[in-house]
Amino acid sequence: MSHRLWTIAVSALLPFSVHAADIPKEGSANYTNFWVATTGNTIRQGNRSYIIYEIDGVTHNDAGSPMFNTFGQRCVGLVEISEGNVQDDLGTCTYTDRDGDHIFAPYSGGKGDGKGGEHATIKLAGGTGKFSGITGSGEYFNPGLPIKADDKAIRGAVSAKVSWKLP
Repeated sequence: MSHRLWTIAVSALLPFSVHAADIPKEGSANYTNFWVATTGNTIRQGNRSYIIYEIDGVTHNDAGSPMFNTFGQRCVGLVEISEGNVQDDLGTCTYTDRDGDHIFAPYSGGKGDGKGGEHATIKLAGGTGKFSGITGSGEYFNPGLPIKADDKAIRGAVSAKVSWKLP
């Protein structure tokens, strides 16, 4: 195999990066966050609980588009629970693409839906590199169905939809 064909063959096996040219100046994306809780601490006060947590995971763009597709995800947050029901869930996430560029996304207003799930709003509040100056908003839905594993770590899959605009 020639050197040129070998380079093309190996390049095809490597993951592709999201380049600024691949991302429109504005758009929307439906994506799924697959995450695992890496830390969690609970404070109980009577019939209320406050949980401070960190989750880490990977995103998947539901349509296979480059925005939010295989981005690393790290979130820290606080959830308030009263009598077994989510009262509020707020925090912030950093999404990192394969080039190391970030999108910052605070979320808030997580309210239980009475069926164990939760809806909340997302705000895109800037970023680095190709995502510098990004703005936008959206929502997520957490069905409240943790995925079980032998290590007892809490896992989940959360669907999200955001609209964005780049400067």
